[in-house]
Amino acid sequence: MEYLSEYIVNKYIKNIKNNNPYKIVEIGVGYYFKVAKALKEYDYRINLTVVDINKDAIDKAKKEGLNALIDDIFNPKLDIYKHTNLIYSIRPPRDLQPFILKISKKHNVPLIIKPLYGEPPIGELKLINYNSNAIYVYG
Repeated sequence: MEYLSEYIVNKYIKNIKNNNPYKIVEIGVGYYFKVAKALKEYDYRINLTVVDINKDAIDKAKKEGLNALIDDIFNPKLDIYKHTNLIYSIRPPRDLQPFILKISKKHNVPLIIKPLYGEPPIGELKLINYNSNAIYVYG
């Protein structure tokens, strides 16, 4: 998944021209922290938060040094996403994608979804082929 952090850096982070924080939220982090940690370590301006409904996953993320919060995308704490510059989610089940997109739209924030292998994403997302890897984006 290193390509996903590379894509985010190349498409969004490298173009930052000021010292303002760049807020990124990963929805549904689970126990996979590699992308979040790579982004956090890339640039001091990145303010990265990971969210999940699973308390154990959030506790583990905190032990890994990540800013982690419990959130339920069916009833999201919208203040978590306030002033966010980018939302991404890695392998969210298709039935959760509309709820993630709703959060993205509510805050007018670009969204990146890396779907489960072989699972089609929801229709509003646009396919990006990045180094032979499928990434879907909105906004």
